Amino acid sequence: MYDIASQLVMKWARQGPKVPIMVTDDFTRLTLDTIALCAMGTRFNSFYHEEMHPFVDAMVGFLLGSGYRALRPAIINNLPTSENAKYWSDIEYLKKVAQELVDERRNNPEEKKDLLNAMIHGKDPKTGQGLSDESIINNMITFLIAGMYKQP
Repeated sequence: MYDIASQLVMKWARQGPKVPIMVTDDFTRLTLDTIALCAMGTRFNSFYHEEMHPFVDAMVGFLLGSGYRALRPAIINNLPTSENAKYWSDIEYLKKVAQELVDERRNNPEEKKDLLNAMIHGKDPKTGQGLSDESIINNMITFLIAGMYKQP
């Protein structure tokens, strides 16, 4: 966590005192990068780009799309509209990134005490069953979204 916070402070120092600080954007980056590093051992390196990481864009699109979909009649949510296409595209991107993280960890195991290892290696004490990749992916996405946004 210290490493990610240091990246933020160095970004502000590099930009100098005349550049306005976009606090909400930078704290979104700080939160995403910290959660991803601590929970899943991955770095989004959000402070090295002007734009938000595509994961954040997809996450925001998914959350907004979910809100709009809840207010519309179900039939509208099944029509081939650009809004529906973006909603499903955002979900696919979130799943793709999460699957890449799971695949990377499975292909390059690490001895870490983090959420991703717990989900990959954990077994139910009664059944001995572990989580499916689909369940791990859905949990990772939920964890990142829940960590990024809290209800007022």
